[in-house]
Amino acid sequence: MTNTYFFVLGTNHTLSKIDIVNVLGRKGIDFEIIEASEEVMIISTGTEIEVEKLILELGSAAKIGKISKVYQEDDWSAESLRKEFSKEELGISVYNAGGKLRQTDKIFRETRNIGNIKEGGRILSTVTVDKKGLLRDGFELVICNGSKGIYVGKTLTIQDYESYSFRDYGRPARDAFSGMIPPKLAKMMINLAGKEKTDLFLDPFCGSGTILQELVLLGYKNMVGTDSSEKSVTDSTTNLNWLFEKYPIKKNDFAIKIVNADVRKLSSQVSFKTASAIVTEPYLGSPKASYFNEEGIRKEIKKLEELYLAAFDEFRKVLKDNGVVVIIFPVFRFNNKFFYLEILEQIKKLGFKKKDYLQENPKGTELLRLNLSSRDSVIFFRPGQTISREIFIFSL
Repeated sequence: MTNTYFFVLGTNHTLSKIDIVNVLGRKGIDFEIIEASEEVMIISTGTEIEVEKLILELGSAAKIGKISKVYQEDDWSAESLRKEFSKEELGISVYNAGGKLRQTDKIFRETRNIGNIKEGGRILSTVTVDKKGLLRDGFELVICNGSKGIYVGKTLTIQDYESYSFRDYGRPARDAFSGMIPPKLAKMMINLAGKEKTDLFLDPFCGSGTILQELVLLGYKNMVGTDSSEKSVTDSTTNLNWLFEKYPIKKNDFAIKIVNADVRKLSSQVSFKTASAIVTEPYLGSPKASYFNEEGIRKEIKKLEELYLAAFDEFRKVLKDNGVVVIIFPVFRFNNKFFYLEILEQIKKLGFKKKDYLQENPKGTELLRLNLSSRDSVIFFRPGQTISREIFIFSL
């Protein structure tokens, strides 16, 4: 029996698609990508997916649901849906899955009066789906307008947005001045490493402990966090203790070490060739640099390049031969011009190779249309931020 599932993507559709494909592949699920856009990805598989468990592993999917019927454009009729669901307590979202935008808008107009939940836009947020009790007392009808057909299904599960917010804004130690990686991005970076739950993970710029927290929640058992700031070490320790108090997980099941150490002396704290994965967001520079001029930005970049190269020199000492580094580089923008750390060749000379984001290559991969930069990197940004994040994967 073939099952067809849809995944509503996060704001960075490229990272979302990569995350979903890699996690499904590592779970041994054989699947084919049949539609993909910036809003949604649709797959077919012979496996019945436990979507409630899967969405907890993903940092990327806002909703997961199952398709029950596929129409061709000539067969499509909103009237049949209206008759079927007119008395149901439901919400409705219409996604573009690679079809024509005009057709998507037409479907939205034709279906907006189905059911009893009315909203202004064509897409219901996860918050609306949750607060309206649609997964408890009714359902969300989802229509995806693709290039091969019009897919109709129901949402089965949504991202636990309250938990993400709680462990981001509700934890006791936060340092907004130094910058903090969002928990969803931390989880996606961990997934990019593609390592086993028993492998040793290292975050040499642990800050407030976000990556360490997400490692624990994903079930990774062995981790080391280091930072040159004593405050960061204290904050990470405080936040992890808080996590064990607030979530149903046992501290004794994990081997966690957090120490005060400059990354330039990392190998004095971490044993030679022991780490399977380094997942980290280093210092990204001063946000004020973007308000200077090109000269000020270039000076900031030069200091950062020295820090990053010193870090990679230490990484090769503590990383196993098949180990990976998932790392964020800063990207500055000034006068519509982008400024990058120009150290990729030096990193290569240290023995590292840039690794592909996709660890799996299912049928239909060409439909993903990943949005990569001129450096073949993924850029993650939030509106209003002066520094964007450039994500790389390296291997030894």
